[in-house]
Amino acid sequence: MRLFSPFLMVLFSLCLSVVPLTAQEDGPAEPRDIPRAEWLERALGNSVHYSIDGSYIGREFYLPDGQSVRYEDAFGNCQDGRWTFKDAVYCFAWPGSLVCARHLDLGEGRLAFPSVDTNGTPIPDTMQHGTIVEGGFACGAAVTS
Repeated sequence: MRLFSPFLMVLFSLCLSVVPLTAQEDGPAEPRDIPRAEWLERALGNSVHYSIDGSYIGREFYLPDGQSVRYEDAFGNCQDGRWTFKDAVYCFAWPGSLVCARHLDLGEGRLAFPSVDTNGTPIPDTMQHGTIVEGGFACGAAVTS
């Protein structure tokens, strides 16, 4: 007595060969630089909440004019600055400093911001991660969550 027909054996073999391919496609996405037009669409009028190793360090509001940005650290210290973009590098001019980073999409709403110089050369620094949060903020009391 046969337990399985040849057709069922072939079908079973095909199913087994497809499963690993599907699992690979669902894996983590490769980090992808976010182009300026996409960043404007996602961030303009919204805020990015930043963390290092899961600890909140501050938030940044991209004002509707497309060039101004407001940053508030976890202690409530606030400053306004301006930002520019060139060749996958975002630079932020704050009072007394210039800070540059790439903006990477890690998939599933997760972002990373590796520090770079104005030419895009990586700078050894602690990696900041972030998420976009709808809406902006006025400077005031520190955020606690």
